[in-house]
Amino acid sequence: MPVGVIVNVIAVFIGTIIGGTIKHILPKHLMDELPKVFGICSFTIGLMSVISVKTLPMVIMAVIIGFSIGELTHINEHVSHLFSMALKKLPFHIEGNHDEYMEVYLLVVLMFSMSGTGIFGALSEGMSGDSFVLISKSVLDFFTAILFGAALGYAQLLICVPQFIILILCFLLAQFIIPFTTPTMIADFKACGGIITMITGLTVAKIFKIKAINLIPALVLVMPFVALYQFIV
Repeated sequence: MPVGVIVNVIAVFIGTIIGGTIKHILPKHLMDELPKVFGICSFTIGLMSVISVKTLPMVIMAVIIGFSIGELTHINEHVSHLFSMALKKLPFHIEGNHDEYMEVYLLVVLMFSMSGTGIFGALSEGMSGDSFVLISKSVLDFFTAILFGAALGYAQLLICVPQFIILILCFLLAQFIIPFTTPTMIADFKACGGIITMITGLTVAKIFKIKAINLIPALVLVMPFVALYQFIV
């Protein structure tokens, strides 16, 4: 039973409902400043994951090559178009500049659906039944969902769909994936996810601007890169 996956999705769902409800109550200056604070908190969370890195050169290589693949294949544009089409067919209202809205929307998709911690948590629960990682993540995601739900509105509810699909797939595939991994591969996978979380946080805080969702291929590459490194060395 994927308890952690379900709890995580419900936390985002309820947080979004609360955020969308209080959207017009919170003062504008608070809404402008809160993402900056959260962005720095996200950066700190990512940094804690990076500290556990074992083979830094392979993680960096995965990030660089993964981002290059993402940029060349225009993952950001494809995902943005997909969600734009879905939102147009659903009764959700998008306020303000569409491009700016979708930019923030994709960052939230990345944080909830494809973070290194979330994927690792789903894999861990699928293999051992331990839902601690995902339930711990759910606490943070709940408050994050309130914050961004207040900014994005009820349209953020749609993110629960890819979040559930991705996490449940990881949960189901865990027994096939985990036996082929080593503690070093897992640590470096979390570190790679940490780097993506750091970049996402800095983008949310508007310290710099990058299409963070183009980093997703790095999560696919990092374990094979580390395995190859361990085989050679």
